Amino acid sequence: MNKKSILMPHSCQRLGWCLLVLSFLIEIVKVLFVHDINLAWYFAKAAHITLVVSLFFICMSREVVEDEMISGFRLKSIGITAYAFFVFLLFLSIYLDVKPRLIFSNLEDTTSAYLSEFFLIVLPLFLFILYYGVFKYMLWKSYKQ
Repeated sequence: MNKKSILMPHSCQRLGWCLLVLSFLIEIVKVLFVHDINLAWYFAKAAHITLVVSLFFICMSREVVEDEMISGFRLKSIGITAYAFFVFLLFLSIYLDVKPRLIFSNLEDTTSAYLSEFFLIVLPLFLFILYYGVFKYMLWKSYKQ
């Protein structure tokens, strides 16, 4: 069996949590102290990139004890996240095909703006959070038993 792992060391998880706090601090500074719209855009981008990198480090680093049970939980979590993602995309495509035609006359402008914002900002965060939540729930459930 191949012993190589794509997971990062556990210390990267601590780094990810520090970056998560940093992303929230950047957002707080932006809201409280930045009044220029152009500068606020840069702060928002910095907070978003820091948030994505922090979630990546948190999700893709090893636990303190990484055994076969935890590897199985990781695989199940990825599978559950994939199923949820595909079901979500199915409902989103149905919703975007039906509802905007009833409300908006200029369908292309509203849908493309909505999808670009949604797919580039919200969806990666949703996937990381869903995966990590399912994984930690499985760990918690196994330790509880």
